[in-house]
Amino acid sequence: MANGQLHTQDQVLYIDEIRKGNYTIFIKHVLDQIPSAFKISSLDLKFLNDYRDYLLSINDELAETYCTIMSTTNNDFFKGSECVGAIREYWRDFITNVDKDEYWVRMGIHMLKLFSTNVGVAAIIALPIQLASLAVSRIEKDKKLEDQVIITLSKLSTLTAAFYAEILVHLLTESVGTPINAFMILAGNVVNELMKTYG
Repeated sequence: MANGQLHTQDQVLYIDEIRKGNYTIFIKHVLDQIPSAFKISSLDLKFLNDYRDYLLSINDELAETYCTIMSTTNNDFFKGSECVGAIREYWRDFITNVDKDEYWVRMGIHMLKLFSTNVGVAAIIALPIQLASLAVSRIEKDKKLEDQVIITLSKLSTLTAAFYAEILVHLLTESVGTPINAFMILAGNVVNELMKTYG
């Protein structure tokens, strides 16, 4: 195994491992691609714990603002109370127990639920970044928190978006029994076709 990736002929499908209860192998696969400077540190965890009550107190406002903005995309999910409830739960889980491996399982479940209700890939990948951005706007307005909390939310939202991209690529493609390497080869073929047109 090189750089944390398995060759096609001996690649273990992450979806199979997760179904067996071994989700840490997938978490490690994602985190191994992220430099330490962009991972959640002990300082980040301290700030999340210290300011959790404040971050939870803005939950309703964040959920309502996010769903109102997203309702302009004409996706029915964002137009009803279901959206506000889902985003409230999402934000609560987003800033809670970040230091636990199970955190990424919870966040993945949130993402797959949204995807199954016809929320598109772009909206899902952008969700943690957009929510963190709304929170930062509120934080700056309140002049409530230290700069480190803004940095922490930025790191956490970027990490979550990275996990979502990996989940969508790996788990959904692997659920039909195809390892990611096959899609990497397919991507190369698509590039060659695009270069003929746009090269």
